[in-house]
Amino acid sequence: MRVDPVLVELGAGLVWLAVGTLGLGAGGAGALVLAIGIAVAIVIGVENRRRGPRLFDTSRSTEVLRLAGGVLALVVLASLVLGLLSSSAFLPGLALVLTGAAFVLLSRATGQHPTRWLGFALVAAGLLSALLTTMLGGGFVTQGLLGILAGVLVLLSAADRVGLVEMLRDRSR
Repeated sequence: MRVDPVLVELGAGLVWLAVGTLGLGAGGAGALVLAIGIAVAIVIGVENRRRGPRLFDTSRSTEVLRLAGGVLALVVLASLVLGLLSSSAFLPGLALVLTGAAFVLLSRATGQHPTRWLGFALVAAGLLSALLTTMLGGGFVTQGLLGILAGVLVLLSAADRVGLVEMLRDRSR
């Protein structure tokens, strides 16, 4: 099985936008942000398909799937442990740190430097979330902002990978 890195980023971006929507509440701005995010993801996916996806080879695809499974397992385990400790407000930040670490490890396996910078940005946002959660004492505000920030960063990375960012930059000139 060969994995398309753009589809991986689109999936991760939409998951983080959904997390942000849950943090902001079900109606209003959160639903609008998620709808816009889905529309942007569709545009990026169509453009990726039009330009011809550049799939990872089998060993890199295996690494992507292993990292994704590991992050998912660690997030589930962390949610159980943090729930028992009555510290579940820290879960979104910890999940983002784990997601960022997976992108950094993935960049080592694939040699793609933009993926590394995305990972570092996600880790930094996760650490910032932990700081905000400690200062504010609640998780919903930080979860909403964190989810939207992470979703936008990952979708922007996918758009850059496809070449949409460069195309928009060239059009503005």
